[in-house]
Amino acid sequence: MTKAQLVQKYYTTIAQARRLAQSLPSVVAFALVLAGGMTVLVNILTQPLERVVIVGEIGELHRQALQGWLVENVAETAAAWELEQTETLLETLPWIQSAAATRVWPNTMRLEIKPHTPVALWGDGSFLNSEGQVFEPVPGSEGLVLPKLSGDLNQQAELMDLYLQLSGLLGNQALRLDSLSMDSLGQLSVLIHNGIRVNLGRRAQLTRFQRFLDWHERYGDISDNALVVDVRYRNALAVANPNQIQVLSGLASRDGRGY
Repeated sequence: MTKAQLVQKYYTTIAQARRLAQSLPSVVAFALVLAGGMTVLVNILTQPLERVVIVGEIGELHRQALQGWLVENVAETAAAWELEQTETLLETLPWIQSAAATRVWPNTMRLEIKPHTPVALWGDGSFLNSEGQVFEPVPGSEGLVLPKLSGDLNQQAELMDLYLQLSGLLGNQALRLDSLSMDSLGQLSVLIHNGIRVNLGRRAQLTRFQRFLDWHERYGDISDNALVVDVRYRNALAVANPNQIQVLSGLASRDGRGY
């Protein structure tokens, strides 16, 4: 290496050292800011849980049962801000349909709860929601007065759909559905709150129920409530009284057959 090259390398090294010395305060300042930001972030993330807010369309029974259950089963999980695990634990409750846990900074957990809404009784002590899902009731709700649906285990969704449609046909009438039952062949029977039982069969149940409603609107006030009305006929219905022989009412045809 020549003398000129050595001189040039010396001055280059000096210049690099000067630039490093000039930038060193900025690097130190950035490191300090970064360290401070990390400290603040750690403090925020480790804020202890101070408050749990429950939101959603839940009744007082649900709220009371949930508050007690949270203290016993979710306190440690929630305190550690384990949101997904908190949701999973909440959804193990048979009367909760879904749960969502979110953090409201810095120290509040928000629990959005969607409980199953009971629409009908199913079996012995279970409830059905509007989607036909079977669930166990929240403690204290066993005394609710609801219609009862009965059938095979795979019929609950179909029965709930029929119940909602039949209820829609009632409109402003004073009638109320007390129970629906379906046998293994799909034959549907409806009990009205006033004691009248209506046999709808397994086909055209809505049309047949409307036929019963038309008859009841005309003869309901003078008829005995302890009746069995069979509308499994093409153009007629049969009204049976336990204390009398069967009579036909409506536009009966001799060749009308049940189906």
